[in-house]
Amino acid sequence: MIFAAPAFLWGLLALAIPIAVHLFQFRRYRKVYFSNVERLEALQTESRRQSNLRRWLVLLMRCLAIVFLVLAFAQPSLPGNGQQLRSGATVVSVYLDNSFSMENSTSDGSQLEAAKQKAREIAAAYRPGDRYQLLSNAMTGDEYRWLSREEFLDAVDLLPIVPASRRLSEVAESQSDFMRQSGAANRHAYLVSDFQRSAADLDALPADSLAFFTLVPLEGVATDNIYIDTLRLDAPAYFVGGSVSVEATIRNGGTTDAEKLPVRLTVAGRERAIATLDIPAGTAAKATLRFTIDSAGWLDGSVDITDYPITFDDRYHFALLAGSRIQMLQVDGNAPNDNLRRLFADDSALAYQATPLPSDLSALNFIVLNEPRNLPSGQAQALASWVEQGGTLAIIPPADVNPDQLNPQFSIFNFQFSTWQRRPAKATAIDFQSSLYRGVFNGTSSDMEMPSVQGHYTLAATGVVHQDIITLADGSPLLCSAPFGDGRLYLFTSPLTAEWTSFVSQALFVPTLYNMALYSRPQPVAFHTLGDRSPIFLQGSYDPSATPPELKPLTSDLTPQTSTPSFLPDLRRLGNRSALLLHGELAADGIYLLGDSEHLAFNHPRLESQLDFLSRGEIEDLLDGRPGYSLVRNAAKPLDQEIRSRDGGTPLWHWCILLALAALLAETLLLVISKRHTTHS
Repeated sequence: MIFAAPAFLWGLLALAIPIAVHLFQFRRYRKVYFSNVERLEALQTESRRQSNLRRWLVLLMRCLAIVFLVLAFAQPSLPGNGQQLRSGATVVSVYLDNSFSMENSTSDGSQLEAAKQKAREIAAAYRPGDRYQLLSNAMTGDEYRWLSREEFLDAVDLLPIVPASRRLSEVAESQSDFMRQSGAANRHAYLVSDFQRSAADLDALPADSLAFFTLVPLEGVATDNIYIDTLRLDAPAYFVGGSVSVEATIRNGGTTDAEKLPVRLTVAGRERAIATLDIPAGTAAKATLRFTIDSAGWLDGSVDITDYPITFDDRYHFALLAGSRIQMLQVDGNAPNDNLRRLFADDSALAYQATPLPSDLSALNFIVLNEPRNLPSGQAQALASWVEQGGTLAIIPPADVNPDQLNPQFSIFNFQFSTWQRRPAKATAIDFQSSLYRGVFNGTSSDMEMPSVQGHYTLAATGVVHQDIITLADGSPLLCSAPFGDGRLYLFTSPLTAEWTSFVSQALFVPTLYNMALYSRPQPVAFHTLGDRSPIFLQGSYDPSATPPELKPLTSDLTPQTSTPSFLPDLRRLGNRSALLLHGELAADGIYLLGDSEHLAFNHPRLESQLDFLSRGEIEDLLDGRPGYSLVRNAAKPLDQEIRSRDGGTPLWHWCILLALAALLAETLLLVISKRHTTHS
């Protein structure tokens, strides 16, 4: 027998009260003299025996009444054949999947309404005094608190559809942690979902020996859906006159081929490009749309398709910041480098200048130190501070110089030259995964001409991790890269002149140096995903101690919406940059305005777009042998009955109350009989 409230068993000590009353109940007898007491003694003996018997029965009935009353408060129950009940409190955590897929209609209404009915039945299976938690895909702070049954049912009724989607392993882990904090002896968790295959990672469910998890699958409704899966903007920099290529991946998750599906690109309220795609069922296709930037500032755009009945994933928003040309400076130590000048001087994306190093570097994005021989320590310190704040620096050393003369001016950048090797060497490896070669090559070939050098420096081991981009035959780099603060440092080990390397005359030279310049100005991320809790690094700099600027949605004509309220977001300082942290405040996709200038694009996650669901048989196979997890056996049976029949746990408190009342009734009858007998005597 299991007691839900075993502390009430201390009430059995109250048995001492009727026992004490019975043992110490003394009666005074009055003497009466009779001449013949033979028959009187026989009658008195018989009456005394009956009286003692009735007194013991009354005592027994009083003790039984106290015992059964105490047991009723202790709430006993008989364990069944299912989960092993434990003495103590009970907590129930219920996860209701309220993602977009739960909007699908069934014969009984929407999936969400069916899930809410299951939650009500779960609550009905437990005692009114137990504690409940309602967890949804929003996972806001309000959901991490215990509710009474009435509060739980009210929260279930008000639960809306939200754009977020959670993997079931994440949900179960959250339930396990929250129930563990309660310290309750009986911990029951329920996951009510359509078990969409993209989110039902049942193989990653956490193990918890003190909690019982029950999976409640709803019948998923497969629906054909065509959606924009991903978006990629192929442009290292955005500037007036520059071209941007937008590559959209469209996926057909249905069973019907899509023919001539229009894909539209809209930028700043104007349709800029259109493409048509043929997408066989179960496959994906890519549409490439291009536009030219014709104005500076923020450019809000979207890629759109038309598909029914699922529409939340038919649009993908993005926000670009188009600025002026990239500010580049070339600082020559010996003679001017004509290879660099010819590459950069006439490019429309760059504002190129070749001058000595100025005192103010804040306006510059990319600096090339070409063969510096004597860099003053003050200038080296200024360069290091500039790179730490986000600048990009490329260093090209002079030839055949004693490393002891070069190292003092570069030690602040955490690298050192070791020796000068004056002998030919050829490159043997190129890291085509480097961002410098993003989109440059469609593939690699063994016939590709590799650069060679007539002399180069080797680097001393300093413990700093760097990325070798072009590697020579002896294992030393011709070009390597390393982060430095929020900026980046590129280091060549040979002069970039025809005398010392063939690299300057090869096709690889142009994208390598040009992309260093283009990627030197960090671009804000063009789009974000609703529900993602990762920090969003901002273009502007905000004081975290001051009142943060408002974050408000924009309409299609770039005016603030009035129907959706704005709020003050959580802004923090991470390193040298300001970052925005969201905690589930946003529910609608679109373009949002932070303060008066910065634009942020948010899109719904695509986890819900593939409407493919696990069957009951698949769920059973995935749960096979996993302790602490079970599946409801009869989906058609009311869930409260299923839980009671599965867990056993037959409550006995109402029987205890009936037996206590019966004992009191028996005591009353015994007292009445005793009184009548005394009167007749």
